[in-house]
Amino acid sequence: MKIVDMHCDTISVIWESRRRGAPQQLSQNTLHVDIQKMKKAGYLLQNFAMYIDLKRGLDPFAYVSELIDVFYEEIEQNKNDIGAIKSYDEILGNERQGRLSALMTIEEGGCCKGEIENLETLYRRGARMMTLTWNYPNELAFPNIIVQNGSGDSGLFGFDNTNGLTRKGFLFVERMEELGMIIDVSHLSDAGFWDVANHTKKPFVASHSNARALCGHARNLTDAMIRKIADRGGVIGLNYYGCFLNETNDSYSSAARMAEHARHIVNVGGAECLGLGSDFDGIDGELEIADCSQMDKLVDALGRQRFTGAEIENILCRNVLRVYRELL
Repeated sequence: MKIVDMHCDTISVIWESRRRGAPQQLSQNTLHVDIQKMKKAGYLLQNFAMYIDLKRGLDPFAYVSELIDVFYEEIEQNKNDIGAIKSYDEILGNERQGRLSALMTIEEGGCCKGEIENLETLYRRGARMMTLTWNYPNELAFPNIIVQNGSGDSGLFGFDNTNGLTRKGFLFVERMEELGMIIDVSHLSDAGFWDVANHTKKPFVASHSNARALCGHARNLTDAMIRKIADRGGVIGLNYYGCFLNETNDSYSSAARMAEHARHIVNVGGAECLGLGSDFDGIDGELEIADCSQMDKLVDALGRQRFTGAEIENILCRNVLRVYRELL
């Protein structure tokens, strides 16, 4: 089966490794995601997030621009194996040529500094999906958790039904829909989620979020949110992080628990609303699926949850591709 993953942080880790003087490469590395591992597992497409930490003290737009440079440098160095895509047809073109596809996304709308012109520049450079926030309030919206001191989940800010999109945030989602940039509500506050749902017309996604009914973490989606994404024709990316899987805040990530979240999301939203959003290279803890080459473990776990072969194929790739065919 082909695999499509809506979220990993690999490019940001490669960028950081270059700054430390011990560069990792996309072709083969010690991270969760590289080209050789993706080939082994049968990947079709990987979304590569340009993850921005606003607290690093860097100009956020210059920061994201550097990440994009790294993305294209790595793609160019491996152009026989992988190609950057900006449209659905380009995914098909890469597949015909036997190449993987790479879709650039943005994780932290604050990198735009509230300027629509910066959003448009990111689109021209190939970004086709963006979260409005990461874990800090910015010019566009409020997040569902606020990170203190640059790391960890302290300062829980979930279940906020008051602080959603700002005035600029509403303008941004309007422009994103006009451009054809997919709105990603992962990391967004509850109020922000409903602002997006009530102020947009096209499908939107939660690229790497799980079910709050099974794990009460603020990063996860309520059943009402799951149904709204499904009713709109969007898709939810199953997140592999243990703290978003287990009610006890246990960081162990098991394929069986992932499959339980998958079963719940599909029971609530239907068979077409779920995809994958690993969060690889952005998560820690003990992972049963240790890297992207081991996706057979998830396939087996989904089978034990009585998903049919067709349903598993939908989760692994077809549901996300349906959204991309409509929006890209």
